[in-house]
Amino acid sequence: MYLTRANLVLASASPRRRELLSKVGIKFSVIPSNLDEDKVASCREQDPVHYAQGCARAKAEKVAELVAEKKDFWFLGVDTIVVVDDLILGKPKDKDQAREFISRLSGKWHKVITGYHLFHPLKAERLSNQVESQVLIRKLAPEEIEAYISTDEPYDKAGAYAAQGIGAGLIEAINGSYTNVVGLPLAELLKDLLRLKLISPNPGD
Repeated sequence: MYLTRANLVLASASPRRRELLSKVGIKFSVIPSNLDEDKVASCREQDPVHYAQGCARAKAEKVAELVAEKKDFWFLGVDTIVVVDDLILGKPKDKDQAREFISRLSGKWHKVITGYHLFHPLKAERLSNQVESQVLIRKLAPEEIEAYISTDEPYDKAGAYAAQGIGAGLIEAINGSYTNVVGLPLAELLKDLLRLKLISPNPGD
């Protein structure tokens, strides 16, 4: 659907983000940032938008530093967080924290915020954006929570659930971008990639 007109590097190990970019025909390479968010000041912001944007920028810049040769690359860093009761929920560290997260989300609306950052070191160009969606988790019985956290799914997901997996059964409603909830706001990212002329429509595809 799109022609890729730049060397794009995705600074993420997320298979969901890779799948979404690949579905629309974008060509890219992957170098996971493996960022330790607890050690990065920009990932400890109290404001959720600044948190997501700061982590996304840190991921893009870290991977850019890993590429020894100065080449014509754009680096894409992405960070997704869940916010409920003014608390930022990242990835749960263990089963107890996964239980705490899902219990807190049960029966409530919450925000899913994804920040992304495009960075070209040689040109000293960058672009940041963020997208927010609202998600309602249905009221869950304790045994449902225990059954879900006993799967492998919650432990590498912000907020401890996956909208595209088993966790789809926990979601009652979504207002806003579904792909944002999955981890990459595709429509908004495509607009920015088009504006920067990093991709173009491919009518012959």
